[in-house]
Amino acid sequence: MRSFWFVATLLTSTSLLIAGTIQTPSRDDEFRLEVNTALVSVDVGVYDQKEKAVTNLGKDDFRVYEDGVLQPIRNFTPVSGGYRILLLIDHSGSMRRYWSFLLDGLNLFMKNLRPQDQVAIATFDNNVQVAMPWRSALEGNSQRIGIAPDGRGTIIWDSIRWSIREVIRSSGRKGVIVFTDGEDNGADFDKVLKYAVESEVPFYFVAVTTENSPGGVRMKKFAQETGGKAYFPKTANELAPLYGTIARDLGTSYTIGYSPLKAPGDNKLRRIEVRSIDVRLRVLQSRTGYYAK
Repeated sequence: MRSFWFVATLLTSTSLLIAGTIQTPSRDDEFRLEVNTALVSVDVGVYDQKEKAVTNLGKDDFRVYEDGVLQPIRNFTPVSGGYRILLLIDHSGSMRRYWSFLLDGLNLFMKNLRPQDQVAIATFDNNVQVAMPWRSALEGNSQRIGIAPDGRGTIIWDSIRWSIREVIRSSGRKGVIVFTDGEDNGADFDKVLKYAVESEVPFYFVAVTTENSPGGVRMKKFAQETGGKAYFPKTANELAPLYGTIARDLGTSYTIGYSPLKAPGDNKLRRIEVRSIDVRLRVLQSRTGYYAK
């Protein structure tokens, strides 16, 4: 069968870089993570009355409430703090027709990153393959990355479990952006979702499927419960602008961590509300609640 290669150029072109295959970990080998409910984190964006992002606020400009009760803010990361972002790309055969639009989106995403942001790219079909290891998109030598669509099956949730293990190796703000059609032949969705929530890694999906399809419903739930967002472009031409939107949102957000005054263990949903002391400003939260397990 004829092989087609598509090249995504990051900054300017240099040598081709393709990393080796990394097998998806077995369930028995899954990384075990203990949940520290002593600290709850939420990302927020703040906008003025003209819908312009406000990026110069400090810790004392915010108030955090859990179930209506004011909470002590323990950690605060300003907009200037860097992100560590993994781009996880479905390159199974069913995604072939979207490939050129995806590459436009990836390049737009890179252009919107900042020097303090770190990014890596991995692809998946029935295993995970690293296309670009961690680096700054705006510093160091530029790269040309080649990625070939594959005809093999898709294991989206096993690949997502691998991505969690990859990003939690480092401290600081982090996130995963997944491009897929949602078709899956692999892992238990509920177990992977639980693992993601416990790891506090937000997931963003750019999904070329309908949001009411079985895969779409799962991706919406996964994004909502991890503090991310799921996008469902109606046409291929909408793909590239979405990547620019996600990059800009990440680059203008604050991260707030607070210690709940109420002890954990009731397994009930607790509502989070972040307010600005300036009532003229609008605050958007990555998540509005969590379960205190």
